[in-house]
Amino acid sequence: MKQNKIDFIKLLKGYKSGWIAISHDFNHVLFHGKNLKEAMKKAKNTKEKVYYFPAGESYSNFVG
Repeated sequence: MKQNKIDFIKLLKGYKSGWIAISHDFNHVLFHGKNLKEAMKKAKNTKEKVYYFPAGESYSNFVG
């Protein structure tokens, strides 16, 4: 199984705070909210699977 690298810096550019909902293929941001609850509420009616991540200045914690 091939693993794809996700460039969080490029993907989340412009989101300095709050939470974001990313598409299942990790190619684009679908929703943004001031907190996780708000982001989940916005994504509630979408049929697409989403992943939630905190937005911030640094994403070094996600580097493996």
